[in-house]
Amino acid sequence: MTSVQLFGFDGSTYLKTVQIACARLAIPYETLSLEFGKPSHLALHPFAKMPAMRHGDVSLYETAAILSYLNDLSEDASLVPEEPVQRARMWQGVSAAIDYGYPALVRSTFTDDTTTVDLKPVEQCLAAFANLLGDNSWLAGDTVSFADVIIGPMVAHFVHAAPSGQAVLDRHEKLADWNRRMAAD
Repeated sequence: MTSVQLFGFDGSTYLKTVQIACARLAIPYETLSLEFGKPSHLALHPFAKMPAMRHGDVSLYETAAILSYLNDLSEDASLVPEEPVQRARMWQGVSAAIDYGYPALVRSTFTDDTTTVDLKPVEQCLAAFANLLGDNSWLAGDTVSFADVIIGPMVAHFVHAAPSGQAVLDRHEKLADWNRRMAAD
């Protein structure tokens, strides 16, 4: 299989998501930098976000679309559960991460003073993710799914960017254990 080209910057949680997916699906990839906001960037992503992906003649942007494409490329692995309830929970986690997790866990730390992070939405997200995890090994059941690879980098970012990040996560013991497994896996 030809290598997938991923476009983005180190530190992007969504780029990290796609890199994790490539690794788990055994898809070779290379990461290339973007000239942020320049015409070359806009040619890859019309909203000047990241990541973007190119694979041969296929160009995609938006993390969920890229994940879907990569999952379909893989012949030996899948990040989408076969069981309908687990698949629905995976999509629930993905949607919650994109709509609520990113603003609370990532965007809120884009400040010079991370001590001003509003912890109410952070706690709400972490509680929702902990509830999704329940007693499962992974967020949508017994195997890693799109939910894990999207939420994992967001939680990791918050833990490292916010001064109280690890202490806040540790209040959700099972989710903190899941985060350690995601980092080690």
